[in-house]
Amino acid sequence: MNRLQLATLISWAGESGLHGRKRLQKVVFFLQEAGCPLDCQYTLHHFGPYSRDVADACDELVSAELAEEVCGPVGGSGPYRYTLSSMAEDFLRQEPDPSLSAFEELGKQLINEDLWHLELGSTVLFYYRQTKDWDRALERACAFKKVSSTIEASQRALELAQRLQRNRRN
Repeated sequence: MNRLQLATLISWAGESGLHGRKRLQKVVFFLQEAGCPLDCQYTLHHFGPYSRDVADACDELVSAELAEEVCGPVGGSGPYRYTLSSMAEDFLRQEPDPSLSAFEELGKQLINEDLWHLELGSTVLFYYRQTKDWDRALERACAFKKVSSTIEASQRALELAQRLQRNRRN
């Protein structure tokens, strides 16, 4: 993932910005799983799939003053909010990344998705990549997250993961 790709993703969140590091990690994971060429390596972390590549790109964007990282609770969705600098916005208008344009609608949907569904759904999809069995992936993800696989939130997370896998672009 490069700065331009990350800036593009943040721009999809609009003026209010992208809320939360966890949300950022899960949105990138799902976009990549849908076929978006972001080239991030993921491992399983307490909050689900985690990529050092995403964290580093975010830190680089903030250090280069292309994005602002505001700390503090924002709408209960996370302690950080990312917005683009006017310089980054101007650059994106002049030099958009064409490799991401096909994923904009999906990216916006994911940015606005319930954070728990993103967290659990990405964990389900992470396990599905290993097992190729949705029932087993859900059971493993729910055991890992210490939640019941039969509750509505778990079923919605499964549906999100399945929808992303079905719509994968290669």
